[in-house]
Amino acid sequence: MDRRKPKTYPVARADGRVVRVTVPENDEQDLFDAIREQMSPHAVAAIIAYLQPARTNNRDVDRQVRWFSDRLSELIGADELKRLIKELGL
Repeated sequence: MDRRKPKTYPVARADGRVVRVTVPENDEQDLFDAIREQMSPHAVAAIIAYLQPARTNNRDVDRQVRWFSDRLSELIGADELKRLIKELGL
């Protein structure tokens, strides 16, 4: 039986401690299925509206936030996103 340990990554917590976390391998579809099941399109639109202008002093983080925002936008579609953002007053 192959018992490989999952790959872990160091992450600094707000209190300064560093912990190791695992990241599921390519479970992107599971993530977006869970979002679809647990969140309304209105909530997803609100998250997108706040993520789109977000900028940090780290280009890699900015790239990752943009990627996530783009994937969320694909979930509900461009026309629906525009409608929901207007409806929510964002």
